[in-house]
Amino acid sequence: MANAGDNRPSLPTHRMTPEAARAITRRLLLMAGTILGIVFALRPQAQLYRVGVTDFAERQRNEHGWTGRRQMTLSDYIRDRTEGRLLRKDGQAWLDLYTQVATGGEDRFFRPNRPPLDELAGHLDGVFTYVALEHQGDTVYLDVTLTKPGDWPAAPASLRYPMRRFALAAFLAGLLGYLLIPWPKLEPDVVAYSRFTAALLPDLGLGTVLMGMFFALPWFIVTHQAGTSHPLVVPGGWIVLTLILWGMSLFGPAIYVVAAWYETWRLRIGQDHLTMESLRGVEQIPFADIERLTQGVRKPPRWLVRMGMLVSLLNWRAAGPTLLAAGRSDPVLCLVMRDGRHRTIGLTGVRHGERLIAVLQQAGVAVDPDLLS
Repeated sequence: MANAGDNRPSLPTHRMTPEAARAITRRLLLMAGTILGIVFALRPQAQLYRVGVTDFAERQRNEHGWTGRRQMTLSDYIRDRTEGRLLRKDGQAWLDLYTQVATGGEDRFFRPNRPPLDELAGHLDGVFTYVALEHQGDTVYLDVTLTKPGDWPAAPASLRYPMRRFALAAFLAGLLGYLLIPWPKLEPDVVAYSRFTAALLPDLGLGTVLMGMFFALPWFIVTHQAGTSHPLVVPGGWIVLTLILWGMSLFGPAIYVVAAWYETWRLRIGQDHLTMESLRGVEQIPFADIERLTQGVRKPPRWLVRMGMLVSLLNWRAAGPTLLAAGRSDPVLCLVMRDGRHRTIGLTGVRHGERLIAVLQQAGVAVDPDLLS
């Protein structure tokens, strides 16, 4: 890909073309869909209740002999084990909950707002309590534990990530918006870059991957380590890690900007002038202002190489492609203006470059002989 630049400030007409507006909109939709998809997929439920059935008679039989608890009466044993953390409840909703958990044979997870567990709000002593119920003439006990992200055993994914079912739809909506917004048409007298090389490959193959990876990492790491539903956690300094990784995710939008530049860059060939369009605006270049057309080479931007080296610190597999890119030189066309300014046009992925050379030669502009061979 290439860049349209000069040695001195250019003077384009600073108005946004419809193509530029569409290029920006499509990438905003892609970015929004990616971010929302990650948040929906990875944002955990802040708290869940783990509910089980406690058989105190069996627990007492399994106590170690040296504790002396086996010799206690069952009522004294229950009083000892539940002291300070026992709630007594009644009602059909609690009995239905007991039946559901008891017949399941294992602990069950529930959201705190699920009746009748919502009655425990403000009454749970710390993170654990017993609930005593009267069932068929006997007293039965539920044990209720308040769990947070990262606790074990973990709840089913459908409860831990309640919005995950919307994640794919959010991402696909952004992707479809990106793909379905009309793309610039490639006309015979327009020099432009290949859509795949200039837009699809950098946007989807690099920008979205980088942004998504660095934006998602704090949701994996911080929420589980800090036990929260979001990664912006000040205690423990976790917010520093989050801000660093999210800062690195901005490499993705930076690539979007470059791709939008190449998507919108077009050189329209007129009767006696060229019209250069880009994100910066529109500029007309009369043939009479062009002194000559030459050929040269251009190396990749330093910022791109530095970014690749930074990514290589996290993933050594990126080192090879980065070193190859650092040593790469791409051929360019150079429009040398009579006032000393330059316009460079990269030839990698460019379409209809030969048409530009032929028209300028016919218009009497000096053309580098190497471009005619």
